[in-house]
Amino acid sequence: MRPLPFCLALLLSTAALAGQPTLSPTRLRALETELLNAVRQVPFDQVLDWRHKGERITHPPNVDVAVIELDAEGRPVAVANVLLSRDYPKGQAVPIDAQTLGTQAVRFTRWDLERWDGQKGWADAPAEDDLVPGREQVPLRFMAPYPASLFKILIVYGVMKLVDRGELTLDTPYRFMRDTVDKGERPLRGWLEPMIVESDNGATEALVKLLHERGAMERLNAEYAALGLGTLQVNGTSPVTGRNWQPGSIHMTALDTARLFLLINGGPGVLWRTREGRAVTAAELSEPSRNFLKKLLADQGYAEGLSSTLVCGDANVRPGIPTAVPSRWLAADGTATVGVTAFKRDTRPCNAAAEVEFLHKTGQTENYGSDAGIVRALPGKEPRHYVIAFLSNLGYRYYDEGVAGTANFSDEENGFPGTVTAIGFTQSIAELGRRVDEAMKQRSHGRR
Repeated sequence: MRPLPFCLALLLSTAALAGQPTLSPTRLRALETELLNAVRQVPFDQVLDWRHKGERITHPPNVDVAVIELDAEGRPVAVANVLLSRDYPKGQAVPIDAQTLGTQAVRFTRWDLERWDGQKGWADAPAEDDLVPGREQVPLRFMAPYPASLFKILIVYGVMKLVDRGELTLDTPYRFMRDTVDKGERPLRGWLEPMIVESDNGATEALVKLLHERGAMERLNAEYAALGLGTLQVNGTSPVTGRNWQPGSIHMTALDTARLFLLINGGPGVLWRTREGRAVTAAELSEPSRNFLKKLLADQGYAEGLSSTLVCGDANVRPGIPTAVPSRWLAADGTATVGVTAFKRDTRPCNAAAEVEFLHKTGQTENYGSDAGIVRALPGKEPRHYVIAFLSNLGYRYYDEGVAGTANFSDEENGFPGTVTAIGFTQSIAELGRRVDEAMKQRSHGRR
């Protein structure tokens, strides 16, 4: 075992004295190795690209994945973050600060689809593309994929802060005027629930506009930065329609996203400290607000991405995180319909084999795929408790060999294999979820 650097030992000692959980250096290194191995074992380089007529993806995709291992009470005991890109085709572990549970070692830049697709130079992002300034000389760099609908967790957090401040309640009525169009009135919870559980865009527009009207959108990024989560940013949204969600303007990274879910999950004591020394605890959100959010995340219908239960039994599907589709979305024959999408597979075998509850939010567009949340073992199953966050540019334009025959390159609207098969995510993502979950299950044996 290599010796523990003095600076890390000092940080661990300081954390212990300050009431922050002491992170075992051995567990930190082991989790880093296990996550890096999991990423390396997944054949991300084998996915096919609809925009290139079904050819294999030109470069390794941009993948950003973070895991925070928790004890039974929700205290962090280990953290790891791995990046994959054309800069790091074999994966790159990110140095983690044991006090902040974050990193200063990565220059994160905004997503630029033209840069990804080769219409701009890969390595010449200007300083104004930096998500966090002052990192021009750090050792690592990474262009952060647009989070797609995962960004809705940033909006729901902002709304719940207004509830905790007493400015609103969950029963406060809100009438949404989308420009001059009246979209109706509902209690606040009536907008929050569909935004999370079925990723409803109309409800999201309403809540984005609500934040603008309350002056809360302008301070949202500053609130995340004050928590040490500076790469979580919502920029450029419309105060008139609640829309205008654009790649290059809305940002998330896996490590900051994982820490936000850690806060929502809650746990005793100090969860992490900012670089300025601020103690971040679960009290950033009230317990009723955290419980409300966790209930919404548990009811989230899209058991896909890091899991694959929605398309259970399909020959082209790989097992992911072994979670069940919430019963509210299921018909008597086990098929699931979430929002307007019918998945037409009998999920009952996978639901019966579920080992964990996954309180999560997915995001997907043509060019981006993400999934993040809290994993906890079901009663009687192998114990594990962790947060996972995954962001990538693996949207539904990317797919696997098994469904390649359904691609129709002449149909710009419906020619994607995911449209035909309802297998929207490349199964490399689910495979990564399974590999991480297996590693976390094995790690739990060492903490019994």
